[in-house]
Amino acid sequence: MGANPAFAAETPHIGAVAALERGGEGKIPPFLALNGTAGQGASFLGGKYEPMATPANVGGLSTITHNYYGAQSQQRFEEKFKLLEELEAPFRAAPFDPVMAAQPDYYAAAKGLMYDPVVTQFFQFSNEERLRYGSSNFGNACIVARNAIRAKSGAAFITIRNGGWDTHQSMFDTAYPQNFYNLVNTLDSGVGNLVEDLRASGDLDQTLIVIMGEFGRTPGELNSRGGRDHHRIAMSAVMIGGGVKGGAVIGATDAIGGRIIDPGWHAQRPIYPEDITTTIYSALGINWTKRILDTPSGRIYEYVAGSIRGEFEPVTEVFA
Repeated sequence: MGANPAFAAETPHIGAVAALERGGEGKIPPFLALNGTAGQGASFLGGKYEPMATPANVGGLSTITHNYYGAQSQQRFEEKFKLLEELEAPFRAAPFDPVMAAQPDYYAAAKGLMYDPVVTQFFQFSNEERLRYGSSNFGNACIVARNAIRAKSGAAFITIRNGGWDTHQSMFDTAYPQNFYNLVNTLDSGVGNLVEDLRASGDLDQTLIVIMGEFGRTPGELNSRGGRDHHRIAMSAVMIGGGVKGGAVIGATDAIGGRIIDPGWHAQRPIYPEDITTTIYSALGINWTKRILDTPSGRIYEYVAGSIRGEFEPVTEVFA
């Protein structure tokens, strides 16, 4: 976040960093990407911390058991996997590139999900739950996230993609499928029930939920197509659980949401994406000023670029 775009290919996702620092030993991969890809991977951190991108549906994952051979299915799978390892041994010993080097750990993590009834349950849910969470792909992903959090079996970071918010046109037209009302209803149904269920199970205080996008939307009158365009000067983010002081609003914009008139926190400046990242790391107990020196390219990787010089810092006012 905020880094040179030329370095993006080798920059790990924040979820991969959280998986490295906070991932537990369990049956669930430490970094889950639900309802779409994470956009970035683990890069040089290794295959163990790559995001597991998985669909979310009532039936769960259909690919973690291959019952083609009846009672012999798991044995046949183990034999085939062993053969694969033998055939790939020369490439694993001397991989051609970082992607190939990461493959063994990623495959091993995927294999750990196979033929395990406990893992199967993580990704399953009832039709009644699906309806309660809004009958949407986003709501389904929220249920799987809830299951993974409750399981306490290794997951450290879960990202859920909820697209459609690039509302350049017809955003208040109820005849338009991607209208603002439908978008908000989908978000509210998924997140609202996720919060309710985590509070009921006692997991909300140990789970930080962050809701944000890439940029704000233009204030004032709608554009000529009945929508709003990109706006970088002001936007909103929401944090729930994880020690967050509920009901608080930090910062203020002018009456139309066009610009920041009161930062509302101790640094007395606008809050940048890097500050949000730093705040998340802080909540997870991760040293946000950490640097990794021995990267493949030789470039120094900073968890949050510039934070070691005090350019960015946690928004401590978020927490109680």
